Amino acid sequence: MAEKSTGTTGRRTRAKGRESRRRIIDAAAAVAGERGYEGTSIAQVSKESGLPASSIYWHFADKDALLAAVVEESVELWLGQVTRGEGEDLRERVTAFCLGVARTFRDSPDFLRLCLMLALERRPVEPAARGIYLRLRREALDRIAAELCRVRPGLPEGDARVLATYALAGGDGIFLASLTGDADVRELFRLHTEAIVHLVTRAEAEAKAEALAPEPQLEPD
Repeated sequence: MAEKSTGTTGRRTRAKGRESRRRIIDAAAAVAGERGYEGTSIAQVSKESGLPASSIYWHFADKDALLAAVVEESVELWLGQVTRGEGEDLRERVTAFCLGVARTFRDSPDFLRLCLMLALERRPVEPAARGIYLRLRREALDRIAAELCRVRPGLPEGDARVLATYALAGGDGIFLASLTGDADVRELFRLHTEAIVHLVTRAEAEAKAEALAPEPQLEPD
């Protein structure tokens, strides 16, 4: 009976620890989304989460480790949303991408603000959170470019990567526009979808035309 009681207590302790960690990460995302990396402190996260600083330090060594965890967990979710391979043709895939980006606007606005701040901020020692975000963003670009090439095999890899970069950059811009409060996000994403589909189709057509063009004849001496 004692062993069973000890096991139950251990499970409860672990569950409580996971709940506390989740509260800390959510609070850190909210604070950092408003104040940026430099403006975030353990004291502010403690106040936002309702947990003592000692609890935060039990889970994370310092602010850098905490914000790195915020970015790593949130980027993985974001990555899954924006690179989910739904649909078998170009328009379906691009629409799925745009819907995924839009979902992150709704579900993770604090995280998106933090990532944009990290991308823009420069300091002598780069925080771990920024490095994680940039690495996983590059992974997102690779995945999106690969999906474009899969549904449009005639699209050159170089063009696919440029267009993937444009697709993510457009999502960043729409998010910034949404922060002003007067942007029609749905309409902006509709236009973004049309633009991506048009640009991919044009790039593929240009590559095919170039491949079929006769080689220039050399002038006789």
